[in-house]
Amino acid sequence: MLDILKNPFVGVHELRKNLTRLLRSVKEDGAEVVITQQGKPVALLMSVEEYLEVRQALKEFSDPEYLADLLEARKEIREGRGVPAEQVFAKKGL
Repeated sequence: MLDILKNPFVGVHELRKNLTRLLRSVKEDGAEVVITQQGKPVALLMSVEEYLEVRQALKEFSDPEYLADLLEARKEIREGRGVPAEQVFAKKGL
């Protein structure tokens, strides 16, 4: 939640005035822009690609089986039982 504070904040009036520039920044730089109305955040402008990634992550994390597997894998890594990336890549031929 606090990461959103690192993004630029733009009021609705400025958004209307600079929409083309802001859209270019989002598209080219991957920037996210917090849109405010009367000084309060009301929306977030982000690229479609990033939005789709966030939606996919939410879908995956809402699957209890996937989340349990992920937490178990993190535990294994912390305990030193993980497989080094180099081995995984070599096994996959990458």
